[in-house]
Amino acid sequence: MGEKNINNSINTFILVLGISVMIFSIYISTNLFNEQKILQGTNVGKGNMFYTQVLNYTMPVVKVTSFDEEDMAESTFSVKSAVLNYMGINLSNPYEILKKEIAYFNSDNNDTINNDNKSSKDITGYNLNDKDITKDNGTTDSVNNTNSSSQTFQVYNPKLKKNNADTKPEILIYHSHTTESYGVYGPDNMDPTKNVCAVGDEIAKTLSNDYGISVIHDTTIHNATDYNGSYKRSRQTLNKYLAKYGDFKMIIDLHRDSDPNKNNVTTTINGESLGKFMFVMTRKNPHFDKNMIIVNSLLNTSKKYFPQLTIGNGVYYYDYGMNFFNQDESNNAFLLEVGSISNTLDESKGTAKYIARAIAEYINGEK
Repeated sequence: MGEKNINNSINTFILVLGISVMIFSIYISTNLFNEQKILQGTNVGKGNMFYTQVLNYTMPVVKVTSFDEEDMAESTFSVKSAVLNYMGINLSNPYEILKKEIAYFNSDNNDTINNDNKSSKDITGYNLNDKDITKDNGTTDSVNNTNSSSQTFQVYNPKLKKNNADTKPEILIYHSHTTESYGVYGPDNMDPTKNVCAVGDEIAKTLSNDYGISVIHDTTIHNATDYNGSYKRSRQTLNKYLAKYGDFKMIIDLHRDSDPNKNNVTTTINGESLGKFMFVMTRKNPHFDKNMIIVNSLLNTSKKYFPQLTIGNGVYYYDYGMNFFNQDESNNAFLLEVGSISNTLDESKGTAKYIARAIAEYINGEK
């Protein structure tokens, strides 16, 4: 009888395990199809992102050469998030986590607390997500906690304008993720007037017209057919210009951020709603120290003249990223994210004149 009970228990365990594996597999498959981002107006997506992550999770040694898209700020699909969601843990809804862990928040009599009607007993304005965790380097910039909406800042400095632009281009702007877009235009858009290229155009135009700085703005699409190969193809574009012109005073890989919480990435300066910006840098890149000289200069100018315009402390660090995000190609290269998916295109374009001012301070200002 005892042996029979043991066999029944084993059979029951195997049955439950099998059902759980089947449910989990169906859940992952459903998330995979739901998370495929089809570019607006095209049939091009990011289908191989899931397989790259599965490979990285099951064969860690491959991760050295197979980049995990969850490691990039623009990533929208995560195996980790899928597993947590399957377990009933939603990082984008911290209130549900609190309800599971603290009985008070889960009380049926506590009618004053709910997701739709916040009260003084709720944690007002608190939004826990991956970006809040990974981008906090342990320091606090007191300037970023001030409200600059009622203050006035001089954006344009005529003293920085050169009368004659250099015949050799000084700045190269390109986009590894060229189709990244904003707000109502979706996460990706093939129209360069509705994606991050429009922000690049605004920066280039302001630098040329207001400060006499010559700019090349390349809008080659690098991410449409194979998202994971974006940096490999953009490296080819970058090397083409380096071979033709030599090095530039600045090489900017221009992106947009992916934070869905607009409060984190928006500020008001001179009465205008603006998308904040930040830099993404790779520490193990052999040119890191030289790259950071430029980045720190741009950050110092921004924090001096336009407080509250950076996302967090202004820099998000990786060790390697994907091929160092091509920052190993020059002492003057960096990745810049302007605005986020939750910003409007106009808010992000509005930030261009402030970024152009910071760039002009570095290139045309007194050394």
